[in-house]
Amino acid sequence: MNTKENKESLFKQMYVTQTLGFIDISKKRPFWSELANELNGIFKIKQTISKDLELLFLQIPYQEFNIEFTESDTHPLKINCIIKIKQKIEFSLTYEDSIEKLFKLFGKQDINLKDDVFDKKYLIQGQNTEIIKNILSITNIKNILLKNNVFSFMSTYQKKESTIILTSLVSRTINSKSELLDLYKLFCLTIDKLKELEYI
Repeated sequence: MNTKENKESLFKQMYVTQTLGFIDISKKRPFWSELANELNGIFKIKQTISKDLELLFLQIPYQEFNIEFTESDTHPLKINCIIKIKQKIEFSLTYEDSIEKLFKLFGKQDINLKDDVFDKKYLIQGQNTEIIKNILSITNIKNILLKNNVFSFMSTYQKKESTIILTSLVSRTINSKSELLDLYKLFCLTIDKLKELEYI
């Protein structure tokens, strides 16, 4: 890819990534379906009653868990996985915008991974600092987050069910099976690490 294409790709990600405007996702059907077939998943296409909006749904198993992907013509790619867990762990990783930088000046806490590129792009928060560092310091996890323009990745604890919901919102520019597979691996690597730390 030449420099001009790199700049165009960056420009698209900056302005398309977080929009909730209309984007025709029908062209994504083939690689979503292909990935479902390769990983024993379930792929569905849902439409509104008027058939003017479409939602893609993909569920892929990993160990005893199900990783679910949804994207619609009007909403970005969202990935969820519910995990039964032994103790509470919550974290949030989001784009560090100018407002967040301002909050940090006034004392908002941020977990630092001592990685200049990553720390500059993301604001990481949570009470389980060492565990969060343990998970997010994995090179492959950091690379997937940066490469695929993931703008949020978080764990939310559900006390009543003793579960966490791992959730990620991702760029509208995910347009290939390899990129979608990367995001599946992000969740797999996180699950593996939680097991290694004996949280699952």
